[in-house]
Parts: sequence; structure tokens; C-alpha cells
Amino acid sequence: MRVVHALVCIFLLGCFTSLPIVAGEGNVSGTLLVVNKKADTVDFIDLKSRKIKLTLATGKGPHELAMSADGQVAVVTNYVAGNSLTVFDVRQAKQVRTVDLSSYPSPHGVLFLKDQRTVAVSSEGSDSVVIVDIESGQIDKVIATKQKGSHMVALPASSERVYTTNMRSNTVSELDVKSGALLRKISTPKVPEAITVNKNGSELWIGSNDDGLLTVYDLEQARIIKQWQGFNFPYRVLLTRDEQFAVVPDYKNNTLDVIDAKNKAKLHKIEFSQGTGPKGVFFHPDDRTLFMSAYGKNKVIVIDILSGKTLFELATSDGPDGIGYSPVVLP
Repeated sequence: MRVVHALVCIFLLGCFTSLPIVAGEGNVSGTLLVVNKKADTVDFIDLKSRKIKLTLATGKGPHELAMSADGQVAVVTNYVAGNSLTVFDVRQAKQVRTVDLSSYPSPHGVLFLKDQRTVAVSSEGSDSVVIVDIESGQIDKVIATKQKGSHMVALPASSERVYTTNMRSNTVSELDVKSGALLRKISTPKVPEAITVNKNGSELWIGSNDDGLLTVYDLEQARIIKQWQGFNFPYRVLLTRDEQFAVVPDYKNNTLDVIDAKNKAKLHKIEFSQGTGPKGVFFHPDDRTLFMSAYGKNKVIVIDILSGKTLFELATSDGPDGIGYSPVVLP
């Protein structure tokens, strides 16, 4: 692994005077859940021992995972042929429910809404967002994106809006969760996939696969704030909880870009070996330690994003992708 620092890196890092203490190599505890696309499973990895505690079955073709804010519940989307959600109780380490989405096929992106009882799921097969009550297993609402290839979702802290990347329409749909209305369509560079929105809903970050671009939009002013070139497959984009940093794993370039999200400046590019296949990303509560699934190596790489240093690696089952952290320590 090699870290390529931007010229501004030293100056910018010196400006952040109140950074949380990074978990470090020996201080990480809790449980990491990792979805294995090829194995149709989810691994429960104990971070203290760095071993897989157990592996449970999902539906067919699992891709993404949403973790509740307290780390007690995980929801997996079964995208390829599964057409369902699998709900896990993390503390009990068991599957508690399967939600049938056969009427809304190819469920992919998933995030918890503010109430922590419902999730927003993008159904690529029906080009809609499905709001699902994971406790009852019932569908509360279906919101049409009115676009094609609705693949991932993003939510601000209020959960009043939901955003989808529409890969075949080269747009983002902005939807009102309460009314179910399509508020606007935002044109993007070709094949948008990666997406996140900041907490107050003012900034939208989009990765576009065909054009190799990462774009930040001002949603209030309807304009582009910043755009970076040079990506090959910007698979995901994720902001730290304090919104100081953004990370972008590039699946085809085998890199992870770390960006100063406040000043819109690249800090460094972390380079991995050929075939690593960076995919899913999730932050430890310290907000500086990143868990990144390496699809091509069947492992998770744990990274200090400030230094770019790999802290340690974790073995997974076959084809790791979606990922989530829980503070729960399994017996």
C-alpha cells in the first residue's frame, strides 16, 4: 500500500485542532458485519480478536447493509434474485425477519430513517424507493423516482427527503418522504452511483462511474460547488459524522481518496495492490478509523484516514461488500 499526499495535506491537518483520538491498532472493540455477495452470507467479526465470530445466511445476491444508530439491528438488501430484505438482531446474532420485496425487485441501497424503525430502500427493478417498517415487516409507502436504474439512496438527518442515483437516466431524484412527491431531477455526469448528502441537506456528493468524476452540489443554490476528475469507478462516497472528511473508494483504481470536506481539497490518495477492489466503507465511532471491504481479496482493511496507514486487516468470507459497525460485543 502507498499513500500519495497532496501538497496541502500537512497544512490542512494542522488546522483540525479538536480531532477525536483514533481507535488505533489495539483499541478497537465491537462487532463488524460484512455482507458477502458471492457467498450469500453476512460475517459477524469480533474486532478485539479480529476473528469471524459466526456467519449467517442472507437471501440470494446480498449487496448493501444498513446499521441502526445503536448498532442493535442490521438490514441487508438481497439484490440479485433475492428480492427481499434480511433483518438481523446483532446482539442475539440471529436472523429475525425476511421482508418480501418481490413486487419491488432488485432492492439495493438501504438506510435507516430518523425513527430507526423504518428504512428507505431503492428498488432498481421498479425504479422506486420503498419505505419498510422492519419491525412489522410491512411496506409503509412506495415513492416512484420516475427515472431509470435507481440504485443507491441518501438521507439528510431529518429524513424528510430521500435522494436516489439513477444510473441509466444520469440523474438524481429528490423525493419528499411524507408526500411521496418527486421534487426535482438533478442532472449528473454519466452513470451516477455513489451518493451521500450532508446532515442539513445542503450538499449532495455524487460519484459518476463512466465519467470518472466526483461532484459536490449545492442543493439550495442548485449549482456545482466542486468537481474532481481522475476516478475510474468511484464506488462509494461517505462523510465522517462531523463532516470534516469524505472518503471515496475507487473499485477499479484500487485506491481510497481522503478529502477535506469543509475546504473541498484532496488530502491524500491511498493506493492498494492490484485486485484489491475497494468497495463498502463504514466509520468507527471515533470518526477517523475506516472499515473498507476489499472485494478482490476477501478481507476488510482498517485504515486511519488521517495518516493513510493500514491499522490491520480482517479475513472475510467470499466477496465482501456492504459493511456496518456495532458497539455490541458478542459473547
